[in-house]
Amino acid sequence: MARLNRIALLVVATSVLMCILAEELELYPSELDDIDVAKILENDAERKGELNCYLKREPCAEEFNKYTEIFREAVRTNCKRCTEKQKEHLETITNWYKKNQPDNWELILENV
Repeated sequence: MARLNRIALLVVATSVLMCILAEELELYPSELDDIDVAKILENDAERKGELNCYLKREPCAEEFNKYTEIFREAVRTNCKRCTEKQKEHLETITNWYKKNQPDNWELILENV
């Protein structure tokens, strides 16, 4: 009987471990790592265009259209599916807006 309990415990432990390992999240595409976030933030026209795209005030530039929902999710989940570089990007964006345009940062958060 004790041996049967050990086997049952081993089966349960293995199942739990398999569930934990299966929950590994798929990360966002690594191509996002190569975006020059500082360059976008420094360029008033590009930054304004991206903000207006995100806020759905105007159409998105083609190259950033697919990233809008990823950015929204990354902000909402605190970059849960981000690579390390993408986490750095989000931190750079967050810090820039908080320092330079806090009202726009609030708009970004309201539209998550």
